[in-house]
Amino acid sequence: MWAKQLLYGIFLAAVVALPSALALGYYKITGDPSLRPLAQSIESVVFGGTLGETRDLKVELRLHTPSQERGFRMARQIQRSFTAKGIDAQVFVISAAAGEPANVAFVVHRNRIGPFPLSRASDGIQAAVSAYHMTVGRAAE
Repeated sequence: MWAKQLLYGIFLAAVVALPSALALGYYKITGDPSLRPLAQSIESVVFGGTLGETRDLKVELRLHTPSQERGFRMARQIQRSFTAKGIDAQVFVISAAAGEPANVAFVVHRNRIGPFPLSRASDGIQAAVSAYHMTVGRAAE
């Protein structure tokens, strides 16, 4: 009798845990963060939180009179770049002054990287990822 109950309990635990275990296994093998169990959506990571919140990596995207659609699109592209590398970054869209060029700057803890012109944003992303791994990433893993 107790053996039947034990098998029933193991079966229930497997049914409940199997989807998360498979998703976590897929994430560990491929590194694709979109199927991480209980993962946040990209939109909530881009626009969630406040400026006072402490994050390991912040991105300041300065655009000339950014429309909501254009700012969201560019912020999402930058966020996807960091998410693909397994880094949780906070992206802020800020209006640039009239005489100032549109640019992007990265803040890793107290280190400021940039500003980079938008045409060289990928160089800044690579530099920010390297700085992140030197200061934060390896300690967390």
